[in-house]
Amino acid sequence: MAETTFATGNSATVKRWATKLWIEMPKEIVFGKWMRENDDNGIIEVKRELDGQPGDTIYYSLLTKLDGAGVEDDTDLEGSEEEQQYNTDSMALIQRRNAVKLGGRLSQRRTMFDQRMGAKKQLKTWLAENIDAYMFTQFDSSPTSTIYGGAATSTATLTAADRFTPALIDKAVAKARKATPQIWPVRVQGADWYVVLIHTDNSYDLKRDAEWREAQKDAKPRADDNPIFTAMLGTYGGGVIHEHVNVPVSTTYGASANLAGASCYVFGRQAGLFAWGSRPQAWEKEFQYGAQVGFAIGAIWAMKKAIFDSVDNAMISIKVSRSNN
Repeated sequence: MAETTFATGNSATVKRWATKLWIEMPKEIVFGKWMRENDDNGIIEVKRELDGQPGDTIYYSLLTKLDGAGVEDDTDLEGSEEEQQYNTDSMALIQRRNAVKLGGRLSQRRTMFDQRMGAKKQLKTWLAENIDAYMFTQFDSSPTSTIYGGAATSTATLTAADRFTPALIDKAVAKARKATPQIWPVRVQGADWYVVLIHTDNSYDLKRDAEWREAQKDAKPRADDNPIFTAMLGTYGGGVIHEHVNVPVSTTYGASANLAGASCYVFGRQAGLFAWGSRPQAWEKEFQYGAQVGFAIGAIWAMKKAIFDSVDNAMISIKVSRSNN
């Protein structure tokens, strides 16, 4: 079992100028701000049915739109009722835990910073980023609707010029509006918006696009408190653009399988579902008759992109090349 100890000669052992522990800043937990509890106007809907209750799987259904012609005039309606159509999917709980164990009392005295507080902060950051990474994996798994940069029709036909552009936003938004089932946008004060999530390298490319820069000069400042606008890059063509360094990337796109690329996303309402089985918990345990202490954190949850009838419910994948800075 690994134990974190501090010897007398360790560089972190107290020097009078070393009075603070610097914690590595956690990456922004991008999906947290888009998770809404029992709200069908959010990107990720949070379910509570398994929170503290028995069971390890949650089932959920999509009630599809009626598409019958109905009856006209005084035609008898009885016997002509349209059957409702439901599509059902499910997700199963998983558990993630981690722990750190400090050295003895003497080791803990050798630093000016609080090792216990540092351990707790590290674990909290670890769990949050672990959940976020799991969500990226789910959304990137076998997308059923994909568009490509430029004239490409696959990742193998992408070229270095096929980067993320405003034209791709227009194309993706149009595809979302025409999709079957339709990808419904998030409604904010009567306006409809899709969330577009791109990699940091794609953001670099987009900011150097003349059409994007011109559009942002003309964009009106937003005072909305809806989280889809928090920390956005900007808006364009009905899309709210966000960037994050954890968006999946590749270095094997292109005809020679050596092109840097990324998998970007367009999200509508209820693109994913999240459920707590047991909300985050922390534990502290003493060892060696109280001379040592360990800290642990864990949670039980389920997350899945919404898939009904083998089709992603509210997500489009965008495959593009990227600058690899």
